Amino acid sequence: MSSSPLALAGGQIANNNAPTFLTRNSPNDPNTQPHNPHISESMHLKHFISKALATLLLLTASLQADQTRVYFGTNKSAGIYTAQLDTADGTLSPLTLAAAIKAPGFIALHPNQQFLYATIIGFEKPNTSGVAAFRIKDDGTLDLINTLPSGGNGACHVSVDATGQSLVLAHYSSGSAAAFKINSDGSLVATDSLHTHTGSGEHPKRQKAPHPHSAFIHPNNQFVYVPDLGIDKVMIYRLSAEQGIITPAGHADVPGGSQGPRHMKFSADGKQAYILNELSPNVATYTVDFETGQLHYLDTDAVFSDGNTPEMMTCAEIRLHPNGNFIYTSTRDLNQNGLDMLSTFKRSADGSLQLISNTPASVSVPRNFNIDPSGQWLIVGGQKSSTLAIFAVEPESGALTLKQNDIPFDGGAICVEFLK
Repeated sequence: MSSSPLALAGGQIANNNAPTFLTRNSPNDPNTQPHNPHISESMHLKHFISKALATLLLLTASLQADQTRVYFGTNKSAGIYTAQLDTADGTLSPLTLAAAIKAPGFIALHPNQQFLYATIIGFEKPNTSGVAAFRIKDDGTLDLINTLPSGGNGACHVSVDATGQSLVLAHYSSGSAAAFKINSDGSLVATDSLHTHTGSGEHPKRQKAPHPHSAFIHPNNQFVYVPDLGIDKVMIYRLSAEQGIITPAGHADVPGGSQGPRHMKFSADGKQAYILNELSPNVATYTVDFETGQLHYLDTDAVFSDGNTPEMMTCAEIRLHPNGNFIYTSTRDLNQNGLDMLSTFKRSADGSLQLISNTPASVSVPRNFNIDPSGQWLIVGGQKSSTLAIFAVEPESGALTLKQNDIPFDGGAICVEFLK
């Protein structure tokens, strides 16, 4: 029998928590009226329905609170895909097409969570790049706002500043960084802010010319950092967010030779910068000068504890856990011998790193991954396996435990971004 205070008794609904209604059939009541049992039942029934609806609304809100929307950029599918991650149990809803567009490789979200931006190719000619702006609809699908040529070839990364007024972008093939203005309606405006890098590195194949691989904005929103794989430098720009313009402000060397800086992350307070090197799989740590934007090198930590890197193992992505205590990286086995892995580094109070574990990635060529805003789940995409894997994240130790793998995704996920 139900423990609810609502129960059927004598054909009527009884509710111990319901208010008491005056029936006005007492002989002492000067306003005595004949008692109508139907009116009393009706009032009780309305109260019951009201409470039931309130409970249903609370339950719906609770279920929605456990759902976090995630978007996937791709390189060989119909466009941008989306799904819902259930943060209560780590399950992922079926993937659906959010927007049809050609090769939306890297994506970024506007800080107001109403707009999404993506690098695209074939904008005017087959090999030219562009950037697209989308409006996020309530059901998670995307409405195209506008597209613009990006000003170069091989657009590979895009970021939006903290005020939502500027977008910055890196071109791997043509060796340049660009900036755009964002209107209040989310649309993009060209500003002709384009800067081409020069130089080369030591690697005979991968560093013959500049190859900017990403563009990240410092938490103070004053500087943009562009790791350039081809020249072993991080190029630094001053950002004018209101105008959508970047201007050169120096560079930081990545020591060691043939390092290949690819992506980077900042600590939440902006004091440390962590640069992921692709060619010599490691993470280089720097401190940040807030006034000049300059980076000062501290140390390098390898993703392999014994210091020996198997052939054709290259790093791809770096992420900071929401609690700030751990940094995760992905390493790809380009020989496809099953050595793909996720590395976990512990961050100390001074910002230094210590490698604590390497975990099999459970996908082939983990080009990208991300941690959901709650810090409980990590989703990694396998570019070659065309699958996704989900790991549970233990926030105290940083440990990763495989929840599910072999989630089919023919799109070849190369970017994973969560709504917050």
